[in-house]
Amino acid sequence: MLRVEINLKVDNDNYQEEVLKLLKVKASDIKTMSINKKSIDARRRDEIHYHYSIDVELDLKVEEKLLKNKKLKLKKVVKENYQLPNSGTIKLSNRPVIIGSGPAGLFAAYILASKGFKPLEIDRGEEMAKRVASVNKFFTKGLLNEESNVSFGEGGAGTFSDGKLKTMIRDKEHRGKKVFDIFIENGANSDILYLQHPHLGTDKLREIIPNIREKIVKMGGELDLILNLLILKLKMKR
Repeated sequence: MLRVEINLKVDNDNYQEEVLKLLKVKASDIKTMSINKKSIDARRRDEIHYHYSIDVELDLKVEEKLLKNKKLKLKKVVKENYQLPNSGTIKLSNRPVIIGSGPAGLFAAYILASKGFKPLEIDRGEEMAKRVASVNKFFTKGLLNEESNVSFGEGGAGTFSDGKLKTMIRDKEHRGKKVFDIFIENGANSDILYLQHPHLGTDKLREIIPNIREKIVKMGGELDLILNLLILKLKMKR
């Protein structure tokens, strides 16, 4: 796979034609083509443009030939995917229990459920729709639900922020990309994978998190937002 760098004056994502012209290949020669990064270069007022980093997959022989052309400034890259650690060999006597349904807990439950471990995730507070209603009562009427508020409940404290996502520049193991992939699988826009400042938005996040929870349940996991020690002990034995 080759990484191609191009500049466009208009933000229309019509990069395919430009890549074909640059590489002097036909559309039929392209196996896959996708945006790796997209950003605005505004260092000079009279030359503001959109910079695209494009990953292009062609036949290996064609790629090797293109790499020899130094004027193109191409780079050979490998598809970036997070590799899950191998499962252990000792059978668990109890199901794994995750405390908290914030980002760390939510994605831990998702990964464990995807591997067939049927995790139980517990948290203080309410599920998303009820929690939003409780928080709105606090914002509008000053009525605080001590058990479910901005700090407690499905999605964690970050649910009521604006859904900004961190850069993946130092994401050498591609964990961030895996998280983004899960977001996209559950309703996020695919452009979060390549935008310079990816952003989900608070309203969108409130739709995505319940979708992730439902997916965890479908894969055999469970989310309990009412902490009762007796019920918890029984569920752990399943």
